[in-house]
Amino acid sequence: MILENLRVNRVIMHEIFKRNNDRELVTPSYSDSIEILDAEAKATFQMRVTDALSAQSKSMEMRITELDDLSVVASAEKIIFEVGATGDQKFIDVSKSLAFKLAKAQTSRRYLGGVVIVFDGKFGVPERHFVGVIKAETQSGFRRLRDKEKILTQFLNDIFLTPAQRLYKIGFLIPGKQSDGRSGWSCFIFDSNITSNQRESAAQYFYESFMGCTFPSNGAYETSKFFDLTKKFVRNSDLEPEKKRDINDALFTFVKVEQSPTFTSQEFAEKYLPLEVRDGFSSFLQSNKFPERAVVRDVSDMGTRLKRRKFKFGSDAEFSASPEALRNKKVEIKTVEAKKLGGDDDEPWTQIIVRQQMTDQL
Repeated sequence: MILENLRVNRVIMHEIFKRNNDRELVTPSYSDSIEILDAEAKATFQMRVTDALSAQSKSMEMRITELDDLSVVASAEKIIFEVGATGDQKFIDVSKSLAFKLAKAQTSRRYLGGVVIVFDGKFGVPERHFVGVIKAETQSGFRRLRDKEKILTQFLNDIFLTPAQRLYKIGFLIPGKQSDGRSGWSCFIFDSNITSNQRESAAQYFYESFMGCTFPSNGAYETSKFFDLTKKFVRNSDLEPEKKRDINDALFTFVKVEQSPTFTSQEFAEKYLPLEVRDGFSSFLQSNKFPERAVVRDVSDMGTRLKRRKFKFGSDAEFSASPEALRNKKVEIKTVEAKKLGGDDDEPWTQIIVRQQMTDQL
């Protein structure tokens, strides 16, 4: 997402906490007033949000699945269409409900507490409304001063929204045409844990349980996800090393070379997996929410990952080859008993045969 001319209107900050030892929800610490930011603080805040949501490797548009009256979209709808730009008390009340909803979504003690920032405003030309929610883990540069019942945030140089340590998540909601209702809204998520090829790293409690979103159904994403999940399953299986290598070779071919425009996980399993692991493979994919339906084969999100196969031999040696060289037997990798290669025992060694002379040393 490319954000331009972001202008924040209101900002309010609450604090949520890690669940107690009994995993019970700890009541958030609510603010009863909108933050007063000076020009420098507001400019910094707007810049951080713009930079985060414009970072394609760590942000994405997601599909909104929760549209009921208790959803985050419903709260954002209230802020924009019911509260308006002047209903500050109603904005505060809605923001408190969002902080409580996020605290409820953090069902495990492994989820840390932190600051919940709710903000609204406009962006773009022509102007479009938005509502944003940030969950930020506080760092050493963060200070909160309590003046009676009022909470004041000081934006210091080393605040939680530092460029170097993006320990935060952002949900950014944009309405469509009002006649389309909630189904016309768009949602963008930023999460510092996301990578361009492994979007599953995003915190599920934030984007799904709280924001009410799920990953988009598209071929590029699903092809990449199938590739990663299959590699993980094979790596953790009890199959012999030679068999694991054969399946990984087949995976590269299946994803990159085969010409059918769609594929299914069952198709791959029946072609390449031993019978005894197929049920486990199917269960593994289901537990990771990979669809059983046909998926459009699209490797456009996979970058250079299909160009080279890399092999490690302990911590001291690595080897790489193209999938084509392995498939065409230009390169062969075999596990051989050490004594057959001049060793003294039956310890497994690796034999690499390259049917070509060395042309360079790097």
